[in-house]
Amino acid sequence: MSQTRGTLSPAVYRRRRIATALILAVLVGLVWAGVNAVGSWIGASSTPEPTPLPEGLNESSVVVEAGEPCPPGTVSVMAQVGDSQGALMNKFSADQTPHIWFTLTNTNSVDCKFNVGAKVQYFTIKSGDQQIWTSRQCDREGLTDSEVLLKAGQTSTSPVQPWEKVASSSTGCGPEQEAVVTGGASYHVEAEVNGELSNNDQQFVLD
Repeated sequence: MSQTRGTLSPAVYRRRRIATALILAVLVGLVWAGVNAVGSWIGASSTPEPTPLPEGLNESSVVVEAGEPCPPGTVSVMAQVGDSQGALMNKFSADQTPHIWFTLTNTNSVDCKFNVGAKVQYFTIKSGDQQIWTSRQCDREGLTDSEVLLKAGQTSTSPVQPWEKVASSSTGCGPEQEAVVTGGASYHVEAEVNGELSNNDQQFVLD
């Protein structure tokens, strides 16, 4: 029997359905690839940039897992001297009291833990190679550890503390100790925190 004019055979319908399904599959694949590409770009662009280290410091090459203790040598300690507000100074008049403190910089690319407690903090003041004063001879009873999380590239500053322009001894380090030489005498302060020594030579003058 011959086909009615205008009516397509079942084989033609099947071929058309197959072609339509293939076209839809290709279109869906293209849309999905585009969504993934956009998502990847957004994810990459939203990644936070690492905090740049202070000038003169390089990122540590030591590998450490985030949140683990900072490996030795990867925290930079800088000894500082100035006034009671933490403003840096390198010369003090007779009526001014020097204040000392330190800064810490995590040179790792990830956050890590570091002990900054008073128990592991030490300051030393020298004149030339001669030790004049050290906090090791202060009363250290009751001082404790304090582990904190240092952010990658972050610099933290300790509280300031006065140095009464005296020499320490086996009897202590306070204002009752013998006064040091002034009148233009030069000194420098060093700091040690959790076994890390300051890597700068912070000098100052007492008029």
